Amino acid sequence: MNIQLTKYQLFTVTTNFVIFSSILMAPALTVTAAKQDGWISMLFAFIIGLLLNLVYVLILKKHQYPSLFSLIDRAAGKWIGTLLNLVVMFYALHLAAMVVRNLSNFIVSSVFPNAHPWIYQILVISIVAFTAFYGVRNLFLINELLSPLLFLIVGTSLILIIKDFSFIEIKPVFHSSFQSIFEGAYATLGFPFIEALIIGNFFHYVQQKKQLMFVYLSGISLGGITLVIAVLLIIGNDGAYMVARETYPTYSVLRDIEFTTIFERIEILIALAWITGLFFKITVCFLVVMMGFKHLSNSKSYRPFIIPIAILTWAMTNHLHKTVMDFSNFVTSSWTLYWFTLYSVLMMVFLIGFLRQKKQSGQDQLP
Repeated sequence: MNIQLTKYQLFTVTTNFVIFSSILMAPALTVTAAKQDGWISMLFAFIIGLLLNLVYVLILKKHQYPSLFSLIDRAAGKWIGTLLNLVVMFYALHLAAMVVRNLSNFIVSSVFPNAHPWIYQILVISIVAFTAFYGVRNLFLINELLSPLLFLIVGTSLILIIKDFSFIEIKPVFHSSFQSIFEGAYATLGFPFIEALIIGNFFHYVQQKKQLMFVYLSGISLGGITLVIAVLLIIGNDGAYMVARETYPTYSVLRDIEFTTIFERIEILIALAWITGLFFKITVCFLVVMMGFKHLSNSKSYRPFIIPIAILTWAMTNHLHKTVMDFSNFVTSSWTLYWFTLYSVLMMVFLIGFLRQKKQSGQDQLP
């Protein structure tokens, strides 16, 4: 598989992965615990997530940026490596299913209330499978083409919110206890910052790996800063009480904004941008699963696995969490710990593999 990616493509994919995963839900997740200090929770989550990703990418750099699955095999050995690769594939598959469910929940609850969620789930999974059929480079090229428009929509939306911003809604600063602020940060640390580790599977395909670490962390930083600003502006517009009551407070705030007497209901633009960003995230997760199957089966192509995994993704979307409340409770209470467990295991395995490699090279140099 001859895949050549540019650093700019990696930057845009990373930024979109972070921003559009959380921009509609992050304000409610942080404000529920931290009240008007929810933007501080988001800032803490961003800083901690950036540090975790820094450690992660430093270790990958030490190993010369191999593919994630080959590095796991090299570090953990054949049998343990195969088991751990299956775990990573399940995490990516689970994430894809959760994002599809999140997307269908949003459309049914906020855009087309009378529609059946299966329609949108099947539609988006079909588009994702079609995109995956044409490969990794196809996805990154589409992302590169649409990213300027997506950034423009998000930036314009945040600028329009400023006119109704009130500082009194965020005062007093640090009114909530540190425990409450940490709880708000905890809800968004895994969603989306720790999740971003699966993008490391694409580092191997970047042509020029010089400053690759800086590019990846810059994408995380731009996404994180955007989320912090979004949470701050949403709280300043609606107040902590109203934000905590909304599932998608960003969409609700934009719904009340009138740009001119001609342009109204501009919230649909952020909705379209969000859906497009989620499409990129789902496809990234889907491709990671496909590339995992290709690696484990030693196949020349992952295309035979596309339809079975698409069906499995759809099944997981509707059966892992029966209700929207169950889905929301799991994301809020367990998602960060769930992903941090995988992160910790991978870091431990990679460090052990690096030490073993260093020890082996030292023994080879002995006379």
